[in-house]
Amino acid sequence: MKKTLIDKVNNKNFEVLNSMDDWVRIVDLNAKTIFVNNSLDLARKKSESLSIYLDENVPLNLASENDSIRNTTVIEEKLINNRYYSIKSSPIVIGGEYSGVVEVFRDITRETNMKIELFDANRNMLDDVRFVRKVQSSILPKNKIYGKLDLKSYYNPCSNVSGDMFDLIKLDDNRYAFYISDVMGHGVKASILTMFVKVSISSIFDKYPDYTPSQALLKLRSRFYDLDIDSSQYFTAWLGIFDMGNNTLCFSNAGHNCPPMIYRSDAQACEYLHANGRMISNIIEPDVYNEVTTELKDEDLILFFTDGVIEATDEDNKEFGLARLKEVFCQSRQIEKIYDEIEDFSWGEQKDDITLAMITYRRNNAVK
Repeated sequence: MKKTLIDKVNNKNFEVLNSMDDWVRIVDLNAKTIFVNNSLDLARKKSESLSIYLDENVPLNLASENDSIRNTTVIEEKLINNRYYSIKSSPIVIGGEYSGVVEVFRDITRETNMKIELFDANRNMLDDVRFVRKVQSSILPKNKIYGKLDLKSYYNPCSNVSGDMFDLIKLDDNRYAFYISDVMGHGVKASILTMFVKVSISSIFDKYPDYTPSQALLKLRSRFYDLDIDSSQYFTAWLGIFDMGNNTLCFSNAGHNCPPMIYRSDAQACEYLHANGRMISNIIEPDVYNEVTTELKDEDLILFFTDGVIEATDEDNKEFGLARLKEVFCQSRQIEKIYDEIEDFSWGEQKDDITLAMITYRRNNAVK
C-alpha cells in the first residue's frame, strides 16, 4: 500500500519548526493539514476564524494542476484576522515524488502598514504637486496679443512642476516687460523659487515702473540675497522692455545661457539677442548687467527658450543644440513646428523642463 505523507514524516523531524515565531503548516496531497508548529497551533486555538481559514484555503501550488506551478515555491500576501501575512508555499518532494506542501506564514503587518502609510503620503504629496503645477501653469501669460506683442508659448515641465518661468508685464500704455528664467533643479523646490521670481519681478516693476532691465535684475538679485537660502541655489534670467512708442527692445541677461533669437523680417535673417551678465546667486557678487537696445520692425519674431530645449537628446544621446534650433526657427518661423521638431527629435525620458515662447512684433497694431 502506497504510503501517505503522514506515514513518510514524523513530528520529531519538525521539532525545529516549533521554535519558530512564524507559523508553519504541512499539507498533504488531499489538502489535509497534517502538521502545524506550536506558534500556529496556539494561534488557531485562540481564533476560530483562523481555523476556518486553514480548513478552507489550499496552497496555490497544491491546488494548481500545472506542474510548473506545483513544483515552484509560491509567495502570496493575504489578510488574515486583520493582519497581513506573507505566505511562502514550497513543494515537498520525497523519494522523487511530489508529496505535499510546507507553508510558512510571516506576519508583515508592520511593514505593510508602513507601505500603506508611505503610499498615502506619496499620493497626498502628488496631489499637492499637481495642484502646484496647475497653479504654476495658470499664472503664465496667455497666448494672445498684448498691444503690439503677439505671444505664443509652449510649456512642458519634465516633472509635475517646473523650474522655468516667463511673464509679460504691462508697465504703462507704451511699455511691456518680458522675462524668462530658469531655476537650477526641478521639482517643488525649484517651482517655489519660480514663484519668488514672478512675485519679485512684478512687485519691482509695480514699485519702480521706470527701472531699466539692468536695474530690475540688480533689485531681483538683492531680494534673492535677502532670502538667505542655501548658497548652492541659483537661477538665470533674461529680461527685456518693449517700448512700443519707440519700437525698441532694451534687454539685459543674468547668466541665461539660452540667448533669445530674433528673426529680422526686413533682412530675412536670424541673430541672437546677446547681453553679458552673471547668474543670480548668493555666492556670486552682484553684476552691472549690460544693456542692449535694438530696433524692432513689423513682423519681427523673437524666440525665447530654456536649456531644456537645446539639451533634448535623441537615441544616440546627441543634443538638439543651438544651431539646430536656430535653423528650424529661421526656416519655419512657427512655434508649433519648432515644438514638433523638438518632440520628434527627443528620445526617452524628458530630462529637463521645456519652455518656448515667441513674440511677433506687430508694429502697425494700435497700442491698447
